[in-house]
Amino acid sequence: MLFKLEAKAAPDWPPGVYTFGGDLFRARITVTSELPRDRSTLLVRIMAAGPALAEAISDLASLPADAHDRTVAEQILVHLQHALGKKPGRPPGEDEIMARIKGGFDDMRDEGRLEGSARAVLTALRVRGIVVSDADRERILSEKTQERLERWLERAIVAEVLTEPSQAA
Repeated sequence: MLFKLEAKAAPDWPPGVYTFGGDLFRARITVTSELPRDRSTLLVRIMAAGPALAEAISDLASLPADAHDRTVAEQILVHLQHALGKKPGRPPGEDEIMARIKGGFDDMRDEGRLEGSARAVLTALRVRGIVVSDADRERILSEKTQERLERWLERAIVAEVLTEPSQAA
């Protein structure tokens, strides 16, 4: 189709953006599957379908919880999920999109919960006047087990957090 439109790669735009038309009418087409998989294209890619949407949801989940583009993209996905959920008799492709959105939100929610718990541990230590080394701060922030973070938080409130008998516990 791009060939029939005589579309050309748009100068000064990322790969995947094409321009066509003449002096009277000029338009651009974006082929989301050709866009660079980076943060600058995330908001456009989140509006795609199929594999491009799945990749965009994965990229979205990797952004910091307080990233502005993550907040904007999550709102777009909430609206999409709501709109698709209201449609009677969705085709299988849309069911897959709904599942990917839900899975992406679950992953983001889990990451956000872990980050919030880690920050709570650090806050409890700070309030108690306990100095946390850079290595311990990194260890707390990179912890992926909610149960361990909760145990550390309890200990941070009443004792020093990283004095567990076993690092494997």
